[in-house]
Amino acid sequence: MIPAALRSIRKELHPNSPVTRHATRSTAVTATGYLLGAALPFGHGYWAPLAAVMIMRPDFSQTYSRAVARLAGTVIGVGVATGALQATHAGPHLSAALAVASAGLMYLLMSSAQFVAQACIAAYVVFLLGTAGEQWTQTAPERILLTVVGGLLAMVAYAVYPAWETPRLRTLLADWLAAQGRYTAAVVRHYAEPVGKAAPDVREALLAARDARAAWHAAVARAADEPVRQRGLSRVAADDAEDALMQMGRVTMLMEAHLPERGARSVPPAARLADALRTATEKGAKAVRERRIPRWDAVRDALDDPTWSIADDPVVRHGSRMLNRCLTELSEALDPTPPSSDDRGPPQRSGT
Repeated sequence: MIPAALRSIRKELHPNSPVTRHATRSTAVTATGYLLGAALPFGHGYWAPLAAVMIMRPDFSQTYSRAVARLAGTVIGVGVATGALQATHAGPHLSAALAVASAGLMYLLMSSAQFVAQACIAAYVVFLLGTAGEQWTQTAPERILLTVVGGLLAMVAYAVYPAWETPRLRTLLADWLAAQGRYTAAVVRHYAEPVGKAAPDVREALLAARDARAAWHAAVARAADEPVRQRGLSRVAADDAEDALMQMGRVTMLMEAHLPERGARSVPPAARLADALRTATEKGAKAVRERRIPRWDAVRDALDDPTWSIADDPVVRHGSRMLNRCLTELSEALDPTPPSSDDRGPPQRSGT
């Protein structure tokens, strides 16, 4: 476990890592918030760094929404709690009961919205301090002001040292393409080297492709709310490229479901196609990162191999044609002036 954790840490130790950037922001904001809280003439200066840390998230959209929800929830929670204390002239015992009720409401409603949970927390703090005999005039203004300070620190930190997802979309798309290519190549190869459906390399490649796809989807969702202009990959291009890779994944899974059993008739040209798919998708991933259009000449050459036969497994013959179409659609999605598609598949021959 420890070696795996160390590998994960080393993997993220670079300036462009969202994890490293979030850790840096959190450290700087916590220290700054503590110093500001200590410098301000209040008795609960720790509220500022606490609010900032509770607000901050690795992505902009969550940080912004949590900042707004925390401030609004704090104002309403403090207002309601202060009004209750003023109306009831609550002593320590009643304040304690109200604090318990606020805590209970927080646990009941915390899954509904950040705003509601924060309102309950703010009310709980006011009631809890009331049990110690502190007046609302001592706690309410401090709570609101220090929450504002913490929220501003969180937003300023993100503005100064951001970790936008939008510029990373090309890299994540390339990672997905490379992982999907390895999975597809592994499946196609087993038509040339039948080992049955229990193929460990196929399973491993499938899991890697799923991880890459999940990372892409998460980044796209976060990027949708960022105030960052698209850099070379428009939303339409991203959607079309995603559709092409999703279709490629579905075709590959269909081919995997029909893998020949061990000892079945092999399809020798599938080995060349597998090599071409793996190499071409790796080069294609590099092209995507470098803002170039991927080319699939090697895949088409493998499909034009004269050793393909009509007697070969129809799943790999028709599936390879569909894979070629998916790759072509991916290039078209990334090209503002796409070339005409070439959906050639293995020639339908009557003999070997």
